[in-house]
Amino acid sequence: MSNNTPLIVDLDHTLIDTDLLYESSVATLKKRPWLILVYPFWFIQGKGYLKEQLIKHCKIDITTLPYNQTTIDYIKQRKEQGAKIILATASHEFYAQQVAQHTALFDDVMASNKHFNLSSHNKADKLVERFGDKGFDYMGDHMRDLPVWQAANLAVLTNVSDKVIRKTQHLNRLVLSKKQSNLT
Repeated sequence: MSNNTPLIVDLDHTLIDTDLLYESSVATLKKRPWLILVYPFWFIQGKGYLKEQLIKHCKIDITTLPYNQTTIDYIKQRKEQGAKIILATASHEFYAQQVAQHTALFDDVMASNKHFNLSSHNKADKLVERFGDKGFDYMGDHMRDLPVWQAANLAVLTNVSDKVIRKTQHLNRLVLSKKQSNLT
């Protein structure tokens, strides 16, 4: 079976079971707690600028991130079917390129930089511009991915909440995994 539709994969909470903005913030503040005072000044210049400043102050070891095996298995399946696989993330391009190199799963990378945050509607617009409306499949995890899923041929949901599942019922979708409940 062949599926040549490009598969676009989100990074935070999709390919990895964490968020790189959170990880870089925690790592930076552990090393330099006083930087919390400049966070508002960085943030007011945009999320992309904030992410750019964080990578200047702390590096994350990409090899130790908690990679999601369900996501990796699906990517490998699609790659075997002939699909191009693109990492498209709101995380900073510095980390996105490192993840792509480490995993060796991706044909291309689209990511945020200090001038542009590739998230939600911004991501949807860039993907439609590049692949056309319904010209790609998109794998994500969060409500902020809804505009991207709506523009996609297939919405691939991983690590999603029940709320996301309800809100995407009208879409052509594949639910790979649900978020684990913290209730015991």
